[in-house]
Amino acid sequence: MTIRYKAQSDREDLRPVSGILFSGLLLVFWLEYARPGTYFPILDTLKLSLIVPVAVFALTLLSSDGRPHSAPLKAPDTKWWLLLVCLFLVQFVTAPVRLYVYETLRGVVGYLLVYYVIIRQVESLRRLKAVMGTLVLVHVLVILLYPDVVLNPDTRHYLGGTFLGDGNDFAWSACIAMPFALFLAYSSDSTFRKVAFYGIFVLLILAVIGTQSRGASLAIGVAMLYLVMKSRRKALALAVVGMLVALVLLFAPDAYFDRMSSIKDYETEGSAQGRILAWKTATNMALDHPLTGVGAGHFGVMFGFKYKPAGYIGPYLNAHSIYFIMLGEFGFPGILVLLGVIVGNVVRNERVIRNLRSSRPPGDATNLSLMVAMQTALLGYAVGGMFLSGVFYPHLFVLTGLMQSARLIAAGDGAGSRDASAKVATIPRT
Repeated sequence: MTIRYKAQSDREDLRPVSGILFSGLLLVFWLEYARPGTYFPILDTLKLSLIVPVAVFALTLLSSDGRPHSAPLKAPDTKWWLLLVCLFLVQFVTAPVRLYVYETLRGVVGYLLVYYVIIRQVESLRRLKAVMGTLVLVHVLVILLYPDVVLNPDTRHYLGGTFLGDGNDFAWSACIAMPFALFLAYSSDSTFRKVAFYGIFVLLILAVIGTQSRGASLAIGVAMLYLVMKSRRKALALAVVGMLVALVLLFAPDAYFDRMSSIKDYETEGSAQGRILAWKTATNMALDHPLTGVGAGHFGVMFGFKYKPAGYIGPYLNAHSIYFIMLGEFGFPGILVLLGVIVGNVVRNERVIRNLRSSRPPGDATNLSLMVAMQTALLGYAVGGMFLSGVFYPHLFVLTGLMQSARLIAAGDGAGSRDASAKVATIPRT
């Protein structure tokens, strides 16, 4: 018996309803990441950022196009997201300020609707590449709107009114988008698109340098190491990494190297000390409230009212880490949810990668590169998130939907509902 790995239907989808829904999904990403209402207030008046995702979800729910309705429910991450929602509901009873819990939950529910739509609608490699391309181009748009982040890297810049506005947040998000740019370049049949996406990849690296983000720089280093380890041509991969390092050395200003060198002085460096204090505070919050935490959106307030050290005169702190904000605000069940999602996806992605490589005949090279790109993006999220508290940004909700779709596509089950990693693991070989 010969098994062929084949992504379902890389053809153009001509069904009008399905095409409209998918276009709506792409519009959701533009509205959420670029926040055009910041520049055109009429769009905020029209509430498009609320109306479009709700409409796309409702129409997807009513439509029979795409994967079965059961596909999102059977996705492994769904149980973790449902547990997270339950933790929110408990906090309506236990948290001091219910409004903070409600505001955070409202954003999470919106991203879970997008997660559902991704699993239902992103059923082919063509569509998955369209989503990846959209996420990459949104970051390019932000750079074009604030070009000083690349043109004037000596100074750290604010990048506008979106959740990507802070340089550290933008750099973290760019680390997630970079592997997508690499995959789109590799998998394209067009020379123009190859050159364009490789160029965008370099542009994103330059933008990260311009933000002088230490966490994102570390995330890029881990991602590059992973890509070298997964490359079949390690000598070439090392040569490319060497060229990227040379580019950094040529482009990066002295201020960038000064910030990087401050990592070793964490015992005296102010920013590092603030993070250590925040992490200790989150641990104390979890020890005081092990099952519920102090409440979603409460970290800064509770730090100011209860947990700041005697004599502390600085600003109220945020957790400065996705891991510690979940620990402090949701207790030990919260950190379990986050680690369950991240570790679970790392394991499932690696299982698919391993089986694609070991299958006879070998798994499709495009699917293999797709899964490596997804894993690299997840590593960028997990490492960069060690130093930033945006756990309720859209990143992980979007990533989990895309990774589930990618595993299904890599298993040749583009419209199926089973966990692709399990399917690939059980496929008999020739």
